[in-house]
Amino acid sequence: MKKKAVLQIAFVISLLPMLLNQYGGLKGVQEITGLMNLLNPIGIIALVLFEIGVWVPFKKENIGRILGALGTIGIVVSELYEFFTWHVLTITGEVSLQHSIRLAFPEFYIGLAVSLAMVLVYFVVEMKLRSTPARKPDDAQL
Repeated sequence: MKKKAVLQIAFVISLLPMLLNQYGGLKGVQEITGLMNLLNPIGIIALVLFEIGVWVPFKKENIGRILGALGTIGIVVSELYEFFTWHVLTITGEVSLQHSIRLAFPEFYIGLAVSLAMVLVYFVVEMKLRSTPARKPDDAQL
């Protein structure tokens, strides 16, 4: 249960930068919140996969681990997808790395770095718990 709580808290913290304005033409004129990263289909699916992977008990533990990993990686994919495409319909009309870089605020890069760190945290927590053998109670403790 401790592992689940640690993963959930780390995941929620990793999503906090999405509350910041991450995209736009000019600060104060045209600002778009990073929540759009979560509100696209990739982001929604990633959130659901993470929650199922962490909280739903499976007969095979690997299924939960895989779903949780897909959830954390999916958040990064969702951010990258929005980075490259959010401006296509409304501003530029084309997918362009140059436009994407020019129209992203520093908060986007902070959020992306935090999401990448969450992927690392997820795998470290999973590996640490997997490599630690379950402790059997000593007779003296009974």
